[in-house]
Formats: sequence, structure tokens, C-alpha cells
Amino acid sequence: MQIQDKGSAVILYNEVDSMFIQNVNDRRDSVRINFVADVTVTITPEKSIHGRLKNLSIAGMSVESAEEVQTGTRCSVEILVKDRNSQLSINNIDAEIVRSSNEPGELAIKFEHHFEWLALFHVYSSKSAQN
Repeated sequence: MQIQDKGSAVILYNEVDSMFIQNVNDRRDSVRINFVADVTVTITPEKSIHGRLKNLSIAGMSVESAEEVQTGTRCSVEILVKDRNSQLSINNIDAEIVRSSNEPGELAIKFEHHFEWLALFHVYSSKSAQN
């Protein structure tokens, strides 16, 4: 692994690609992992929002979505990771919307509990990049 300081951001490189991005002025305690996957954010049994995962960390995630949701809204999240011959669903993630904007269309979601599957995304991303 190689570390490169870009002034306002520190990028950690693995042997395949740049996966981890951390802004040095960022208030977050954990590193974000860039990862693309399908996401369903369930607000109520009648209302769900479908979007694309941009990045995630042990504490939360960023989702591309055209819909705005009121900040402070409690929700349940499902992440669906698809490969050529199978898919993996991680669901029932209790969370809260902490930022919502329709320009450029992004939801910031904070997990109620630390995301215990985070290491899996690093392993899966490295595996996929090698294929």
C-alpha cells in the first residue's frame, strides 16, 4: 500500500487502484471506501428510495439519489453487490439521513451502529479488480 498526500486529501493506494480517500480537513474518524453498488433506503413500508452507493465507511455512506429526504429521517438500508454469477445483499442496516440535496442528488446516511461488513468491501473490490 502506498500513501500519497495531495494537500487537501490523502489517497491510500493499494496495488490495484485508488480505493480509500480521506480529506485531511475532514471531521470523520474513519476512511471512506469508494464502492459502487445498488442501494435501497426504506423510509416507511410504503416508501423506498433506490440509488447508487458512492462510498461508505464504518460510520455511514453516501448515496446518489434524485430524491430529497428530510434530514433526521430514520431509515433502513440494503446494499446489493452484484457480480457476474451471484449477488450479495446486506440488509436491515438501521440508519439516519444526515444530509439530503437534489443538487447533485446525494444522500448522506449515518449508521446507527458501526458497519461490521466494511472489510468485506475492501476484499471484494480487490478481488474484482484482479479479474
